[in-house]
Amino acid sequence: MLSNGFLKIASSCRSVFYRKFFINRKLCLRSSFYNFSNTTPLRSIATVSVLKVPDKPRSNTEKRYSDNALTNETLTKGTDTAKKPAFPKITEKKFQPISSEDLLEKYIAGLSTDIHLKNRVYKNDLLRVIAKVKNLNFSTKKQQLLLLRCCTELLPDEAPATRMAIAEDIWTTIEKHADFTVEHYNELLRVYLANNKSIIARSFISKMGGVQPDSTTYDLLLKVLGEAGDINQSTEVISNMKASNIPATETIFNSLIVCQGKTGNVKAINEVLTMMTSLKMERSADTYVAVFRALAFNKLREMLLEELNNAYHEHKIHFEERHIMEIVKTVAIVGMYDIVPKILAYLPETTLKTPSISAYMQSVATQLVFLNHPVIALELYKCLPLPSFGPKDDQGLHGRSLVRDCVKACIPSSVIGLITQELMASGRNPIALNNAAEAALQQGKSPLALDLFTRMKLLGLPLRPHYFWPILLLASKTYGEKGVMNTLQTMLSLDVSPDYDTIMDYALPYTSFTSPQNLMKKLLDTGVTVTCVLTPMMETLLNTGQVRAASELCELFEGKIDGDRLINPLIKGYLISLDLKSTLHILQDLNSKASDKNKDWVGRFLCNFIKNRKGKGDLRDFISILKNLRLSNLKLSTSAAEFCLSHIPENEFKEKLPYIRELLISITDEKFIDEAEMFSQNIPHPKQMTEEALRSHLVELEAKGMNTRGVLRKLLQEYCRTNNLQAAKEIVEKCNKEGVFLSAGMKAAIFDLHVKLGELELAELALADLNKSAPNFMLDEYKVIDFATLMVYRNKIDKAFELIKEQSKKRNVIGGMKISMNCWRLLDAVAAKGTYADTKTMYNLLCSLGYCKPTNIIMGPLIRVHLKDNNIEEAVNEFVRIANNYGKTPLKHELLCRILKSNFNDGSSEDHFMTNERANRRMNRSLQILLETNKNIHGASDVHLTLIAALADVGLKKILRKTLLDPQVKFHPDALLRRCERFADERNVRALETLAECATDLRHIDVTEIYDLILDIHQREDACDKALDLFNKMQDIDITPSQKFVRNLLSLLKSNNKKIPSELSAFMTKEQTTAQKV
Repeated sequence: MLSNGFLKIASSCRSVFYRKFFINRKLCLRSSFYNFSNTTPLRSIATVSVLKVPDKPRSNTEKRYSDNALTNETLTKGTDTAKKPAFPKITEKKFQPISSEDLLEKYIAGLSTDIHLKNRVYKNDLLRVIAKVKNLNFSTKKQQLLLLRCCTELLPDEAPATRMAIAEDIWTTIEKHADFTVEHYNELLRVYLANNKSIIARSFISKMGGVQPDSTTYDLLLKVLGEAGDINQSTEVISNMKASNIPATETIFNSLIVCQGKTGNVKAINEVLTMMTSLKMERSADTYVAVFRALAFNKLREMLLEELNNAYHEHKIHFEERHIMEIVKTVAIVGMYDIVPKILAYLPETTLKTPSISAYMQSVATQLVFLNHPVIALELYKCLPLPSFGPKDDQGLHGRSLVRDCVKACIPSSVIGLITQELMASGRNPIALNNAAEAALQQGKSPLALDLFTRMKLLGLPLRPHYFWPILLLASKTYGEKGVMNTLQTMLSLDVSPDYDTIMDYALPYTSFTSPQNLMKKLLDTGVTVTCVLTPMMETLLNTGQVRAASELCELFEGKIDGDRLINPLIKGYLISLDLKSTLHILQDLNSKASDKNKDWVGRFLCNFIKNRKGKGDLRDFISILKNLRLSNLKLSTSAAEFCLSHIPENEFKEKLPYIRELLISITDEKFIDEAEMFSQNIPHPKQMTEEALRSHLVELEAKGMNTRGVLRKLLQEYCRTNNLQAAKEIVEKCNKEGVFLSAGMKAAIFDLHVKLGELELAELALADLNKSAPNFMLDEYKVIDFATLMVYRNKIDKAFELIKEQSKKRNVIGGMKISMNCWRLLDAVAAKGTYADTKTMYNLLCSLGYCKPTNIIMGPLIRVHLKDNNIEEAVNEFVRIANNYGKTPLKHELLCRILKSNFNDGSSEDHFMTNERANRRMNRSLQILLETNKNIHGASDVHLTLIAALADVGLKKILRKTLLDPQVKFHPDALLRRCERFADERNVRALETLAECATDLRHIDVTEIYDLILDIHQREDACDKALDLFNKMQDIDITPSQKFVRNLLSLLKSNNKKIPSELSAFMTKEQTTAQKV
């Protein structure tokens, strides 16, 4: 229900954006905007059409009932909009256009219907009618009175000042064509009464001019004055009534009672009642309500409750809803919240037995909310019986209006949380919190929505990625690219992983693709995985013809890609760019990095290519692709080759067909089998299903009462593989609840789930259960190492040793590069929690068993364990030992930086370090040992580069400048640039700025490349101010920025909606002029 609502909000929000920017769902960005500075311009495609979403004004009915439409409408996510059938032409009947007067009457009828059914009207509907009356300069008396009446409590969600402003606008509008009668002024007094507006009675009567006030006018005047507590004017009005021979009525005495209560004269109330008795005037429920309100104004709660009880039991006064609601509103205003439930007990019996709230009480609840009394509004619902829901009933209907009113009235989220918790705990509205979040999104209140999402998470309610779509759209409009990144970061903090649609349609269209690699790093910095964003980014690039950029992105970042989504964009990208080399690289990546490696991706590419060919030129491209495939090691299945041949017309290509057949045979692998739908119409096996297809298949099997174990197992594996731990935990709970038999593989996946969640005790129990039920089952090496790492972090190092030794006895350890990072994490954990001896023992154990091999990364913890204790001397000794035994130099840069920093712990200056070497003899000795050892392994040039990098990282500018000016210090500029790129990956701005400052005016170092890298860091962080400061700093020291720098800075400012400085615009204009001359 909430999901459909969020989808509706996101769709409507997107249409607003698309009206302004005309963005296509798939082709969101121009190809020229993405190009790298070192790539050639791409060909423009005239056939690409851009989707333009037209404005669709919503009717009044749609606005009014949008809540129900939002909740009940069934929306299909991820499918294209179906074409509507054309309506037949109507030739026989001609519809006459409706006249303006009839249209006005139709609008008025809508207001009347709302008053009758809902006891309220909506502001937009009322304003539309007023605008129509202004346009026509015409309205009937009945219409005029209705418009004035609408400015009372019939607008419960508007402030009194707003209602009075609308009333004054109505009065001014109808004054031009209406003949005012006493009914008009009486209605105006009711407006004053509802909005607590004070008046001067004499002035009001004089304003009436020739219209004579009647008894109703005086009654209303006294009510207005009574609510204001103006006893003097009330006495004057009563005198005028006596002079006009207007008899006293109960209403007049009731107004006097309220007035005396307002003034605090409680004793005078009895005098008024005595006077009524002397006139033999019976007290109705209205009189008792006036007395109760007067007592409430003076906070006499006990007396109020006593009088209320006497009136009900002794005098047999039966109160209607309006009576009790008047008392409740007064009690709420004076702050006597505690007696409200007792007052509500006197509601009519039929009301107290009906679960659904009446239209009048709901309107009062809205008034209370906008008067900042939401807790009292909740009491109106609590006094009613609990609703009972059928299987098809909308469980979110009861109390939805209350929750939405709280959101609209800007009630604090803590109060909204209490109200929704009460509605949910009582069973009145199980999805009240969802309703609140939905309303916050509809009204564009993102901070409130995020706070409500946090509450949903704490209560264990599911959060879906598409709940954040409206927030992403709003954030992108307000804060640009930075808003998108912050929202993604917030999603992950709430344990919601963005899915493909979120990244593709709601994140990437509002980011800059000037540097795709930099954009990828920014996305990864938010916490999303490479697998999550790699496919959408590649698809976006391919759709704009940037095949090379997509290929480089896939090569640089390790992650799984969705081949099914990339096949058609890859074909499109190839046809735009004709970059066959990069296309083949992506096909190779599909074979190695696709989430399903068993599919024939080359065959699918060729089949889709030949299936959608247009003209002879496409066949020439097809032959060219086959030729290049023959030169590579890529193969396709027999079924794919047969499919391609079957789609080549023999009559049209009779001469080329044998050659094409020969090419296809040369790249066909008969052992390769792919049961794709285009080759066979069989239902795919769960092994070939995507996560979404598996969920749908699970629902289908459950509905049919069939065995679901295989699908549950596959889903569990899929969730564990994608680190969707919350969803995996739900599958485990489902299996336990339904008593599903768990195979050894499923138990292993559950064990791994507990390890990833850091649940050591549950992981130990799961492993014991696995060993008991399947003693011969072997855990894979990754799970063993990860479990040992968790044990170390829980200070169980000895158990970690026992686990590895015990598990290694059952297997032939394979090891390899893929598990090396798991081994490093284990060794790093031992170094952090244990001693050097523990770390050394664990390293020897892993290497001896074949889990890993000696590398710089693996042996780094052997040195870090000494740095943890600040034992630099032992760290240097270990460094020398490793270098001599293995020819490796692990943690070289970090160790060198620690040695340099240790010289300044006592506050000594850089000059002191340069001149007084004897005072630092021990540290200088360690420095010389480290550099000499590094020289023996890597050579003199690497020593110089290592020292320069460490000096820049520590910030020793004078020594660094002196080193760079030394003619004996030699290194390759490209090697220094690679070191700077590493600083950029680490976001080490200080080191890059130090190096750029010290390398200024040196011919062999291009400082503009260093400034480009600094800007890349600011671009990843969306730090526009820092980027501009960097640009201004370059201007001050007369460093001309590169073209790449100017383009990236412009892109950063535009994507974050920042003003572009004139100096930067001048550089861009100069660059464009130079390009035109060339």
